[in-house]
Amino acid sequence: MKKAIYLFMLLAIVSITTAQSKNLKAYLSYYTFNTPEQKPYIETHISVLGSSVKYTKTNTGAYQGSIGITLLVKQAEKIIKAEKYNLLSPEFKDTLNINANFLDQKRFELDNGKYTLELYIQDNNNSSNKDKVTQEFEVNFPPNKIAVSDIVLLESYAKATTNNQFIRNGFELIPFVNNFLPTNINKLSFYAEIYNTQLVAPDESFLLSYYLQNAEGLNKLSTFIQNKKVVSKNVLVLLNEFDISLLPSGNYYLVVELRNRNNEVIASKSNYFQRSNKSLGGDLSSIAGIAYDNSFAAKYSKEQLVENIKALTPISNQNEQDYVKTLLANNDEIQMRQYLIYFWEKRYPGESAIKWGEYEQLVKTVVEKFSSPYTKGYDSDRGVVFLKYGPPNNIRSNDFDNRSYPYEIWQYYKIKTFSNRKFVFFSPDNIRNEMVLLHSNLTGERNDPQWKYKILARTMKNADDTNDADYYGQRLDADFNE
Repeated sequence: MKKAIYLFMLLAIVSITTAQSKNLKAYLSYYTFNTPEQKPYIETHISVLGSSVKYTKTNTGAYQGSIGITLLVKQAEKIIKAEKYNLLSPEFKDTLNINANFLDQKRFELDNGKYTLELYIQDNNNSSNKDKVTQEFEVNFPPNKIAVSDIVLLESYAKATTNNQFIRNGFELIPFVNNFLPTNINKLSFYAEIYNTQLVAPDESFLLSYYLQNAEGLNKLSTFIQNKKVVSKNVLVLLNEFDISLLPSGNYYLVVELRNRNNEVIASKSNYFQRSNKSLGGDLSSIAGIAYDNSFAAKYSKEQLVENIKALTPISNQNEQDYVKTLLANNDEIQMRQYLIYFWEKRYPGESAIKWGEYEQLVKTVVEKFSSPYTKGYDSDRGVVFLKYGPPNNIRSNDFDNRSYPYEIWQYYKIKTFSNRKFVFFSPDNIRNEMVLLHSNLTGERNDPQWKYKILARTMKNADDTNDADYYGQRLDADFNE
């Protein structure tokens, strides 16, 4: 699974006021691959927004930026791989209209296992502009099992005409180092590899499928499904694209799967991404014709309808959220009933009443558990996570320790295709039922490598409590990793 982390590095306030101040913006993504010789590796991509860099003059009179990068791969706190280097921007005649990004790629050969990737990055021309990102990942390519690499999203691809670090299997593959696809991007290009088919099933035929899936209901999008027959090979290569000009705003998975002759899925991989498509009005225009008199939406009062529709926000895409703002402003009771039916029938044709009933019970639970005098339960961060992913399998909490802010760590054994996902909530105002989401290891959710220090902020303010902070930091680690 691709991980795309947005690094936004804030400068000190005094620096912001200067003419040359910059807020460095960069993206990190990483993928795991294997080789025919069974030598797995991780590939990292770092993309730096050129306009966010501070430039200095070179000896030639041009302007150039320099980014200091340190990449560490750790296993149980032991450094397995390390790379420290400077990433230089192209040279520019002036710095008035720089709109180019500069990109770097590294590869580290690794054994199968679980690791931590640490990135330290700073603008060498502005040393206060720096940050750190930490991410856990796993390399898992059993030598006698068919497996799929991570799926790389591409900015572009073409037959290779020169030799550089982005060449793979005869193509120059320029990665798209982000998981957010805005309106102006109309193609979703991607690359993946499938390993060991020749080893496990020599000369067999397989069905290779790739498709888009709605992240909320995990429904396949019928207009974004492609299949092709393939024959065993040391490495099967998939390089393809979807036209997404008509893909509405929302959260999706790109899925690659391999099926055998019995139509059984024997290997698969998915990649989460977000789409914003402001050019589409969606299919919301069809709402006006929906009959509601004998539907599940007919039993609610106007006030209940408003609450029910607001409670859909955690599982709504961007088009739906924008539409609801207008819907509630219009205050039209009929349109509200029609929209409630539309929302569930779109996701679960023929089962809308049942699915709404199941969700309504979740809403009642979060309203009861997580509401406060300031926030409805379905608007709270814990309520949003609960409605999106269901009740957690395990909760670790600390309410009474005056050395840390109150916190809860939610564990989900399984969320869709992901295992062992965690959510960290805390209350910086010490209000028990006003907890905010601070950190998660689920792709697409808030990620803060400094989450432990923010929970311990009260202790860390007192220099005499350093040892206690270390102790309670270890305790937080134990709560998170258990």
